[in-house]
Amino acid sequence: MNIDTFSYTDKGTRALNEDSYNISEGDKKSSIILCNGLGRHNCGEVASQTASKLISEGILKLDKISPEGIYSVISKVNEQIINLQIKHREYNGMRTTAVGCIFVGREFFYFNVGDSRFYFFKNGVLKYMTKDHSVSQMSVELGDISFDDIRGDADRNKLLKVLGERYSGEIASIYKPLTLNKGDAFLICSDGFWKYVLENEMEIDLSKSETAEEWVKYMLVRLFLKMSGSNDNYTVIGGIVK
Repeated sequence: MNIDTFSYTDKGTRALNEDSYNISEGDKKSSIILCNGLGRHNCGEVASQTASKLISEGILKLDKISPEGIYSVISKVNEQIINLQIKHREYNGMRTTAVGCIFVGREFFYFNVGDSRFYFFKNGVLKYMTKDHSVSQMSVELGDISFDDIRGDADRNKLLKVLGERYSGEIASIYKPLTLNKGDAFLICSDGFWKYVLENEMEIDLSKSETAEEWVKYMLVRLFLKMSGSNDNYTVIGGIVK
């Protein structure tokens, strides 16, 4: 199955780009992993680069792709990031989000840790997306705010799960696998992107696009017009099944 992809990343007004992504292809499977190092912690870029690389390598080494296998890879990478903090004082406190998808033929798996997002579109309409591991998302679940309020919520950047910490519960959300068909589309992005580009705008720009590059560039125009003052790193990866 042919999947047309296009990616774009930028440091915004920050000194460093702490976003990192990895697109890898192995024997009968491939993966796209995006990680967003947390700017308020030390060495966010090290955490994101390490996570995107090691998750990709771990996924491609799996004999069989399954939710359990993906979860095992993410858990091991989390421990590796924690161990780096223990061995290197300068890395103490580094954290990163992670989101990704894995392709095996027409089967499609996706996961997230933190608030970097995955969106899946069928017939041009948003069908599935990840749920943020954030205080704002929790407020949505409790009915205190609406989903549309997340972007402007004061607690949006307070994350409940990230790589680089140990948890008593599950570290990652692994979602039910999907079956890909011609015309399906997906979007993977960090919060510096979805903060500005709304879900209905993603659909509108997808309807105007023949390629993933066109789709991403339409959305980037929206982002550029809305950004002002200080802006976070942002990364977007779009894909359309041909």
